[in-house]
Amino acid sequence: MTPRPLTPARYVASLVAWVALWLPVAAVAVVVGGRLWTWGSRAQMADVLWLRLEWVATASAVGASLALAGLAMQALLRNPLAEPYILGVSGGAGLAYVLGSLFLSVAAAPLLAMAGAMATVVLVYAIARRRGRLQPYTLLLAGVILNAFYAAGIMLVTAVVRPEQRGEIAVWMMGNIGAFGPQWPLIGVVAALAAGAGVLFAFLAKGFNLVAVGEDTAGALGVRVHRLRAVTFVAASLLAGASVALAGPIGFVGLICPHVLRMLLGPDHRRLVPAALFFGATFLVLADLAACFWEGATNRAVPVGVLTAMCGGPFFIYLLRTRWRKRMEVR
Repeated sequence: MTPRPLTPARYVASLVAWVALWLPVAAVAVVVGGRLWTWGSRAQMADVLWLRLEWVATASAVGASLALAGLAMQALLRNPLAEPYILGVSGGAGLAYVLGSLFLSVAAAPLLAMAGAMATVVLVYAIARRRGRLQPYTLLLAGVILNAFYAAGIMLVTAVVRPEQRGEIAVWMMGNIGAFGPQWPLIGVVAALAAGAGVLFAFLAKGFNLVAVGEDTAGALGVRVHRLRAVTFVAASLLAGASVALAGPIGFVGLICPHVLRMLLGPDHRRLVPAALFFGATFLVLADLAACFWEGATNRAVPVGVLTAMCGGPFFIYLLRTRWRKRMEVR
């Protein structure tokens, strides 16, 4: 069935619907997650609810950022397996953040994480580009190799620092929401970046649609593909780097959310961009709530990055064996 034309009224209605999905889930996650932790006095409950509010805000900002970054990378690279974690962008941001926090300052580390993410995107793009064209297999392999290199770098740093610092790095590298105390200023920065990128990508959505058809076609229709790529990659790098600085490298959110939305809404990025903003936030809030249930049932904390990896691994294999295979058979 052909989807109905996307009028301004329908666009606003869909945006309200996605907000209406995220808001109740976030509210339930704050209240239910708080009750799973304590049944103490009102003062204790208020403190726990405030902590849960910070964690849900973190999950919302990070989930929205990673979903938008994954959607943009898949559109511009024309690669269904592209996302910050798989392409090594999160790894580059992670190594830069660890080095910055250990040898400079905690305040400078988020800026270094964003710079590391941006440098990785440029490097992966340069490796995969040949005769003016992107090579899909080379792109994926370059990301995997860089990820392994960055992981080795982090392990090297972990091996030479003090024992108490090793534990902090290990906890952070698992993708942990709220593990290192209040971070409201950084939460505000990441949320602002996600909102700004959502607006930017909404204006670029038509260009994303045309590039998905083909770079030559997009160029013939007036899209400045190189300029579109540059702007999008910078925005996606900032999103990924800031998210890593806030919660560590949380993988596969940028892979799962865009593909689920494409199954529901189709390939039109005018519909996908606002949906990714709030669906990504909802997805990671639910993952954080699942981590709370796990802790309440077992009295042992599980990092949310572990849960997303457990979901993302099988999903990645599914895409690799279905959509990727079909795409290569067509070629």
